[in-house]
Amino acid sequence: MKPFLVFMCSKCRNFTNAPVGQKRRRCSYCGSIIDISKAASALFDKPEMASTAVKEFNASRGGDEFDKAVEKSRERVLAFLPKEHVSVEDISNKEGESRPPGKRTRLMELLHKEAKKTPCSLDRIEELCPEYELEWKWVEGQLESLSNDGTLIFPRPWLVQLVVSDDLSKSKETTSKDVTVEILALLQGPENTLKVTDLIKRFGEQGISEQSVENSLEKLMQKGEIFEPKSGYVSQA
Repeated sequence: MKPFLVFMCSKCRNFTNAPVGQKRRRCSYCGSIIDISKAASALFDKPEMASTAVKEFNASRGGDEFDKAVEKSRERVLAFLPKEHVSVEDISNKEGESRPPGKRTRLMELLHKEAKKTPCSLDRIEELCPEYELEWKWVEGQLESLSNDGTLIFPRPWLVQLVVSDDLSKSKETTSKDVTVEILALLQGPENTLKVTDLIKRFGEQGISEQSVENSLEKLMQKGEIFEPKSGYVSQA
């Protein structure tokens, strides 16, 4: 039987667990995705022991008991931790083939291939990000959003499965257009910080492609007219 790690979510600070070997899992309390390799973890030989520890640590908010458990199992935990995956910049497509334009299109292609028929682990999704020219931090936010709108589910906290088909041919029905002026006008309105996915949806309803929105955002960022206050959001500089 696989041992389990117990660790704390950095966002909501509640404790949870996952089997050794999983690098990420969805927090059962706040829904954010936890990078287990970066969290202080205590090792338990059986899942039942880990579940009991989670209840105890949450009841006491961690404290000395969690610190002692972490210290006691530190060397064993380090031996189990997975190695870091390469970044997008570290690899290139050996055959020189280009991926379809638009980050969301590439993400949905990945999910259709890996997580449509059967659940796929978060670790596998992260491992494939460089191949699809995607940054994991952006993908992480997208997975949370897709879960919130019902496009995918987490059958287990470390597994995702696509349940709503996202039409990959949709981009063929849209128009290419520079929308930099329109984006700046929106950011000058009452909502001076906007979610990128909301912008894509807003312009998509007007028949403008996701790639056009992303290209326009990149132009504005390169000119210093907008910036990203946090992942997935843009504001006027």
